[in-house]
Amino acid sequence: MSDQAQSGYYQTIAREFLRRRGAPFFLSPRDLAVVHGWEKDRIPLQVVLEGIGRVFDGLRAHVRGTKGLSLASCEAQVRKALAQHTDRGAGRRRAAAPRARKAAKAREEIEACLKSLPADERNLRPLLRDAAGLLAGEAPDDEALEKIDEAVDGVLWSRASRAERERIERRTVREFPGRGAGEIAAAARTRLIKSAREEHKIPYVSLCYY
Repeated sequence: MSDQAQSGYYQTIAREFLRRRGAPFFLSPRDLAVVHGWEKDRIPLQVVLEGIGRVFDGLRAHVRGTKGLSLASCEAQVRKALAQHTDRGAGRRRAAAPRARKAAKAREEIEACLKSLPADERNLRPLLRDAAGLLAGEAPDDEALEKIDEAVDGVLWSRASRAERERIERRTVREFPGRGAGEIAAAARTRLIKSAREEHKIPYVSLCYY
């Protein structure tokens, strides 16, 4: 993977797209080229995420599958979101209210999760409390929230048994033969973490998920 593909811009877009699409749990070279085009055109990250969200929300409304979807399928909605973003003065005047609603929703889910966590939980609890504190402020730090999400993912991954990791990896190899070891490992990790978050109702804390 290139240095660009490892950037925060690429990582955030990939995480959101893969979370909503489900399998396969990696971006194709074509997908990466699409992201490169958005970055080259300096399309703001939030605009890209808005466009991707519109595509998936539309598919959900029409009860259509998403597994075959590529990022190229989101191009039209991303460009439409960009035009609307520009028309409203780069979104500055209207961003506050929607962002505040997202922060409130995220805090609500985090607080519900904190109540359901076991009393002796010592790893996830402080991370989620930190996130709730950031979201209570007037201008939550997106980078700090992203780092908390990564830390939560790390905790969930570390708790998976070797047998569980190997089972998920074997399943990924069967479903996507011919992929390199690095891609398979990354896809298996993404799948396992996604499953753990859903099973234990661990919310994402970054506002791009709301």
